[in-house]
Amino acid sequence: MLEVGYLHIDNPIAIISSHNQPAPRPKAGLLLLDGFDLDEISVAEMQASLESFQEVGQRKAIGFSVTCSEDEPLLEAARFASSNLCLLELKMSKIHDPLRLVELIQRIKRCGATLSLRIRPEDLSDDLWQRLSEVDLDLIHLDLRGLDGAGPRMVKKAADRRGPGIMALADVGEFEDARDLLAMGAEVVSLRGADPEFSAWLSDAMGEYDSLSGWCNAPKHICAGGDLRGLAFCCPPVKHCAVLGALKKAGMTPEEFIDKKLRLARGTPLEKADGTCFGSLVWCCKASKLCYLRDAALARNGLSKKEYMMLKKKLADDLLQTQF
Repeated sequence: MLEVGYLHIDNPIAIISSHNQPAPRPKAGLLLLDGFDLDEISVAEMQASLESFQEVGQRKAIGFSVTCSEDEPLLEAARFASSNLCLLELKMSKIHDPLRLVELIQRIKRCGATLSLRIRPEDLSDDLWQRLSEVDLDLIHLDLRGLDGAGPRMVKKAADRRGPGIMALADVGEFEDARDLLAMGAEVVSLRGADPEFSAWLSDAMGEYDSLSGWCNAPKHICAGGDLRGLAFCCPPVKHCAVLGALKKAGMTPEEFIDKKLRLARGTPLEKADGTCFGSLVWCCKASKLCYLRDAALARNGLSKKEYMMLKKKLADDLLQTQF
């Protein structure tokens, strides 16, 4: 489902667990073992803890969170992560200097590790975000707990900046909470301290949703407040609407937007669709929105809604990639 460096995450739910008490993870895409303070334990002890866990058959995507006041233990942990194909997550509890943080990320990446940075939104200044976008950080892990419903807006703000992939740690109590975060641009939703039965159910439900939908973190439409990926569903900007603001944010003129969408659709099943509003599926809305014109065109073209959404996902990726 998601390729991050050398890591394959096949379910958009991650479970964060204390390394002393690893939780079961029936179908979660990632298990992140937390709490490795390398000022207090040695890297060898950390390795033993991870290797002991892996020995019992938990060989899917695994990561571990570390912090330390010194750089060398973190680099040693990065080398271990790289050689064992684990995600290394850096926590900022003992790293307060943004310059040190950026330099450390660069040194960790030179060790070959796939790297995540856990951070609170209030610590993510515009200047720091710019610096992080210029280094090879794989994931930004936003700690959104306690924000009273503001989490999806924070995710959208980060997604529209087009930097590292986003993992969102939030107060999730039901399926819709997770889907809202994904719809605003998160690629993974992480749970900390959740009920094991709920975690298992959510992992199963999200895996099923992904297999049926073709794009489990498909954005909302731009006119409904979606992030810039929602441009894949927009009509040509022939009237004053929210797409104009999104295009300005993306740095595209309306003419460039039209040209790029048509060019990217050329030779694909999205190129033509007689009977739709603009004669092409490239301008049509997401599959979850009722539209008999689009659905009739899909049927004539022999496309399922899942295949259609997979094509729209590629369109969104290519549209934004060609711009940024």
